[in-house]
Amino acid sequence: MVSSIDLSTRLTATKLALKVIKEQEDTNSAAASSSSRTALLGSYGLDASSSTNTRLAQLLAQYGQASGDDTQTDGTDTQPSSGDISKADFMKDLKKMLEELAKDPDKASQAKAMLQALTAGTLTVSDPAEGAQIKAWDVASDTKTTSKPATEIALTGWSDFLKDHLKRDGSAYAKGASGAYVDNISGDNAFFGSVGSRYYYLTWPQAKNGTLTV
Repeated sequence: MVSSIDLSTRLTATKLALKVIKEQEDTNSAAASSSSRTALLGSYGLDASSSTNTRLAQLLAQYGQASGDDTQTDGTDTQPSSGDISKADFMKDLKKMLEELAKDPDKASQAKAMLQALTAGTLTVSDPAEGAQIKAWDVASDTKTTSKPATEIALTGWSDFLKDHLKRDGSAYAKGASGAYVDNISGDNAFFGSVGSRYYYLTWPQAKNGTLTV
């Protein structure tokens, strides 16, 4: 485990780096952007000359940019969750995030599928930065449970974790029939996004033949 101070510092630095990557790609000239982007990625252990790492960096930048809006609140509940995936307050924020995501036409299908998996107890949350994984539960239907034990997984950085877990199709990341990414290890649907100010990796089963996930 890492200290809360170290984790907060690392997360802040990562989000700033992702924002810089995105801004450089949007505003700088190709030559200038390439040079500075390569140096910045190198500081995070990513080789910009590698197609795998380039695609990964683009994916991280995409979610890093989007997370700026995800951390905003409507003023009705400003108390942040602990970020501990074993706690009920995290599960409450996870469900709230998925419900908000379901309002986005481009992501509604995946969000609804994850909400269904949450209700069914088949949505898995992984946090490699803390070396923990857990089956998510719906706090609305289980109000008495305040925490559950998490399973220990390898403690690793996001770049290595995603390279190991996201299935590839040539130079791109593979997507299943549902439009979701595919976990290379389990074959399940996969989603990488933020709850509050931290990133998490979610997986849920592929729809069985003869069923429809909406």
